[in-house]
Amino acid sequence: MHPILFHIGSFPVGTYGVLLALSAMAALGLARILSPRAGLDPERMTDLFVYSLLAAFVGAKVALIIGDFRAFSADPVGYLLENLRSFGAFYGGFLAAVAVGAWYLRRHRLSFWAAADVAAVCLPLGQSMGRWGCFFAGCCYGKPTTLPWGLVFPAVPLCADGTHIHPWPLYESAADLAIFAVLYRVFHRRAFPGQAFLLYVLLYASARFLLEFLRGDALRGLYFGGALSLSQILALLCIAGAVAAYAWKRRRETA
Repeated sequence: MHPILFHIGSFPVGTYGVLLALSAMAALGLARILSPRAGLDPERMTDLFVYSLLAAFVGAKVALIIGDFRAFSADPVGYLLENLRSFGAFYGGFLAAVAVGAWYLRRHRLSFWAAADVAAVCLPLGQSMGRWGCFFAGCCYGKPTTLPWGLVFPAVPLCADGTHIHPWPLYESAADLAIFAVLYRVFHRRAFPGQAFLLYVLLYASARFLLEFLRGDALRGLYFGGALSLSQILALLCIAGAVAAYAWKRRRETA
């Protein structure tokens, strides 16, 4: 599509990387605004954001390797170089960020649920912007379609003969933006600490599970004869966990 935004001399600056950086800045800016409303210090939230973001990058790469281990094991160095510019698998990054975030919050004796609620509002905003980076990079593409908004991605093998495919990143961008709108409203009317975060997990996992059926690439790993992707398996686990935790938190906080 448009993977290189511009060049600085002979160095190419990728569109994906620029949009990812902008999405991170937008999420952090919103987190600093919302933090006081959750009783949190914006400076602490900034530190938490940086640590969690670094963990997310590592976790996303590890999950990408696990999901496509056959290709990785065939040529580890080549595989890593080929995917150096990509973020990786979202769920791996999400789980790593949550783990490191929980460690940081415990160390500084801050409320996990308060910070999680703030992150739950900011994350889908950043994701919505970041998915445009996927669109311009031509990755995370969809299956063939005859719908009028189907597009041809020049670098995608499925499109070699002019076949149109679903602009999958734009679907998720729209879903993420809708989730952000819902959670921004919920955040200011929370019935209990953690409500926004658990709703984020439930809404995002549900949307991702359904949207994965329209994916045309197999990079994220396919299982059960190609019926489900690794992302869908993790989405089902997240949905079950979010529903159970939501019921437990609501019962505990309103008892």
